[in-house]
Amino acid sequence: MDELDHIERAGHSPLEKVLEWIVVPLMLGLIAIGFIAVCLRFFAGGYYALFWSEEVIRYGFIWLFWLCAPILVWQGAMFTVDMFVGALPKGLQQVLRIVVNLLIMLIAGIYTYQGWLMTEVNMEQQSSALEVPLAYVYFSIPFGCALIFLITAYQSLKLIVVLGSSVVKP
Repeated sequence: MDELDHIERAGHSPLEKVLEWIVVPLMLGLIAIGFIAVCLRFFAGGYYALFWSEEVIRYGFIWLFWLCAPILVWQGAMFTVDMFVGALPKGLQQVLRIVVNLLIMLIAGIYTYQGWLMTEVNMEQQSSALEVPLAYVYFSIPFGCALIFLITAYQSLKLIVVLGSSVVKP
Protein backbone atom coordinates (compact mmCIF):
# COMPACT_ATOMS: atom_id res chain seq x y z
CA MET A 1 0.00 0.00 0.00
CA ASP A 2 3.03 2.28 -0.23
CA GLU A 3 1.79 3.55 -3.60
CA LEU A 4 -1.45 4.72 -2.02
CA ASP A 5 -0.01 6.40 1.05
CA HIS A 6 0.69 9.60 -0.88
CA ILE A 7 -3.02 9.88 -1.74
CA GLU A 8 -4.30 10.20 1.81
CA ARG A 9 -1.29 11.87 3.36
CA ALA A 10 -0.51 14.33 0.60
CA GLY A 11 -0.50 17.25 3.01
CA HIS A 12 -3.24 19.63 3.82
CA SER A 13 -5.88 20.26 1.22
CA PRO A 14 -7.48 23.72 1.07
CA LEU A 15 -10.71 22.20 2.40
CA GLU A 16 -8.85 20.67 5.31
CA LYS A 17 -7.24 24.01 6.15
CA VAL A 18 -10.59 25.82 6.05
CA LEU A 19 -12.19 23.20 8.29
CA GLU A 20 -9.30 23.40 10.74
CA TRP A 21 -9.64 27.19 10.87
CA ILE A 22 -13.29 26.64 11.86
CA VAL A 23 -12.80 23.67 14.19
CA VAL A 24 -10.00 25.05 16.38
CA PRO A 25 -11.74 28.32 17.38
CA LEU A 26 -15.03 26.44 17.80
CA MET A 27 -13.41 23.97 20.18
CA LEU A 28 -11.65 26.72 22.14
CA GLY A 29 -14.89 28.70 22.32
CA LEU A 30 -16.84 25.71 23.61
CA ILE A 31 -14.21 25.02 26.26
CA ALA A 32 -14.22 28.69 27.30
CA ILE A 33 -18.02 28.78 27.57
CA GLY A 34 -18.01 25.60 29.65
CA PHE A 35 -15.27 26.92 31.93
CA ILE A 36 -17.00 30.27 32.45
CA ALA A 37 -20.35 28.57 33.12
CA VAL A 38 -18.82 26.27 35.74
CA CYS A 39 -16.94 29.15 37.40
CA LEU A 40 -20.08 31.29 37.55
CA ARG A 41 -22.07 28.46 39.10
CA PHE A 42 -19.37 27.69 41.63
CA PHE A 43 -18.15 31.15 42.62
CA ALA A 44 -21.35 33.15 42.15
CA GLY A 45 -23.57 30.55 43.77
CA GLY A 46 -25.62 30.10 40.63
CA TYR A 47 -26.92 33.68 40.58
CA TYR A 48 -25.17 34.46 37.31
CA ALA A 49 -25.40 31.03 35.68
CA LEU A 50 -25.29 30.91 31.90
CA PHE A 51 -28.56 29.08 31.29
CA TRP A 52 -27.81 28.78 27.59
CA SER A 53 -24.29 27.36 27.92
CA GLU A 54 -25.37 23.72 27.95
CA GLU A 55 -27.21 24.06 24.64
CA VAL A 56 -24.38 25.98 22.99
CA ILE A 57 -21.86 23.36 24.08
CA ARG A 58 -24.07 20.43 23.02
CA TYR A 59 -24.88 21.88 19.61
CA GLY A 60 -21.32 23.07 19.15
CA PHE A 61 -19.96 19.59 19.76
CA ILE A 62 -22.42 18.15 17.24
CA TRP A 63 -21.11 20.59 14.63
CA LEU A 64 -17.55 19.89 15.76
CA PHE A 65 -18.01 16.17 15.13
CA TRP A 66 -19.42 16.64 11.64
CA LEU A 67 -16.68 19.14 10.74
CA CYS A 68 -13.89 16.88 12.03
CA ALA A 69 -15.17 13.71 10.34
CA PRO A 70 -14.28 14.90 6.80
CA ILE A 71 -10.79 15.88 7.99
CA LEU A 72 -10.26 12.40 9.38
CA VAL A 73 -11.54 10.81 6.17
CA TRP A 74 -9.15 12.99 4.14
CA GLN A 75 -6.20 12.01 6.33
CA GLY A 76 -7.20 8.33 6.33
CA ALA A 77 -7.29 8.41 10.12
CA MET A 78 -10.58 6.56 10.54
CA PHE A 79 -10.71 3.15 12.14
CA THR A 80 -9.94 0.32 9.74
CA VAL A 81 -9.23 -3.37 10.01
CA ASP A 82 -6.70 -4.20 7.32
CA MET A 83 -5.04 -7.32 8.67
CA PHE A 84 -6.34 -9.46 5.80
CA VAL A 85 -6.12 -6.74 3.16
CA GLY A 86 -2.36 -6.46 3.68
CA ALA A 87 -1.97 -10.12 2.70
CA LEU A 88 -3.63 -9.56 -0.70
CA PRO A 89 -1.75 -8.63 -3.88
CA LYS A 90 -1.41 -4.86 -4.41
CA GLY A 91 -3.81 -4.77 -7.35
CA LEU A 92 -6.50 -6.56 -5.38
CA GLN A 93 -5.87 -4.24 -2.42
CA GLN A 94 -6.59 -1.25 -4.66
CA VAL A 95 -9.75 -2.84 -6.07
CA LEU A 96 -10.95 -3.69 -2.56
CA ARG A 97 -10.21 -0.15 -1.42
CA ILE A 98 -12.30 1.24 -4.29
CA VAL A 99 -15.18 -1.09 -3.33
CA VAL A 100 -14.95 0.06 0.30
CA ASN A 101 -14.91 3.69 -0.85
CA LEU A 102 -18.04 3.07 -2.93
CA LEU A 103 -19.76 1.65 0.16
CA ILE A 104 -18.65 4.67 2.20
CA MET A 105 -20.03 6.94 -0.53
CA LEU A 106 -23.33 5.04 -0.48
CA ILE A 107 -23.66 5.41 3.29
CA ALA A 108 -22.58 9.07 3.21
CA GLY A 109 -25.10 9.71 0.43
CA ILE A 110 -27.91 8.12 2.43
CA TYR A 111 -26.93 10.10 5.53
CA THR A 112 -26.79 13.31 3.47
CA TYR A 113 -30.28 12.73 2.11
CA GLN A 114 -31.79 11.65 5.43
CA GLY A 115 -30.01 14.47 7.25
CA TRP A 116 -31.48 16.95 4.82
CA LEU A 117 -34.95 15.52 5.47
CA MET A 118 -34.37 15.86 9.23
CA THR A 119 -33.24 19.44 8.69
CA GLU A 120 -36.41 20.28 6.77
CA VAL A 121 -38.66 18.59 9.35
CA ASN A 122 -37.06 20.53 12.22
CA MET A 123 -37.17 23.93 10.52
CA GLU A 124 -40.00 25.14 12.76
CA GLN A 125 -38.89 23.49 16.01
CA GLN A 126 -36.80 25.71 18.28
CA SER A 127 -34.34 24.91 21.03
CA SER A 128 -35.55 25.56 24.55
CA ALA A 129 -32.91 27.99 25.84
CA LEU A 130 -31.54 29.69 22.73
CA GLU A 131 -34.78 29.58 20.75
CA VAL A 132 -32.94 28.97 17.49
CA PRO A 133 -34.35 26.60 14.88
CA LEU A 134 -33.07 23.06 15.43
CA ALA A 135 -32.59 22.89 11.67
CA TYR A 136 -29.31 24.74 12.24
CA VAL A 137 -28.12 21.85 14.38
CA TYR A 138 -29.49 19.11 12.14
CA PHE A 139 -27.91 20.72 9.07
CA SER A 140 -24.52 19.60 10.39
CA ILE A 141 -25.38 16.02 9.37
CA PRO A 142 -25.93 16.56 5.62
CA PHE A 143 -23.10 19.12 5.55
CA GLY A 144 -20.53 16.75 7.08
CA CYS A 145 -21.74 13.72 5.15
CA ALA A 146 -21.71 15.59 1.84
CA LEU A 147 -18.09 16.53 2.50
CA ILE A 148 -17.28 12.91 3.37
CA PHE A 149 -18.97 11.82 0.13
CA LEU A 150 -16.98 14.32 -1.96
CA ILE A 151 -13.67 13.49 -0.30
CA THR A 152 -14.23 9.76 -0.73
CA ALA A 153 -15.21 10.27 -4.38
CA TYR A 154 -12.03 12.28 -4.95
CA GLN A 155 -9.89 9.62 -3.28
CA SER A 156 -11.63 6.90 -5.29
CA LEU A 157 -10.83 8.70 -8.54
CA LYS A 158 -7.19 8.94 -7.45
CA LEU A 159 -7.20 5.20 -6.70
CA ILE A 160 -8.69 4.44 -10.11
CA VAL A 161 -5.97 6.54 -11.78
CA VAL A 162 -3.27 4.69 -9.80
CA LEU A 163 -4.87 1.34 -10.64
CA GLY A 164 -5.21 2.30 -14.32
CA SER A 165 -1.61 3.45 -14.57
CA SER A 166 -0.34 0.21 -13.02
CA VAL A 167 -2.41 -1.86 -15.45
CA VAL A 168 -1.13 0.09 -18.48
CA LYS A 169 2.54 -0.40 -17.57
CA PRO A 170 4.14 -3.41 -19.29
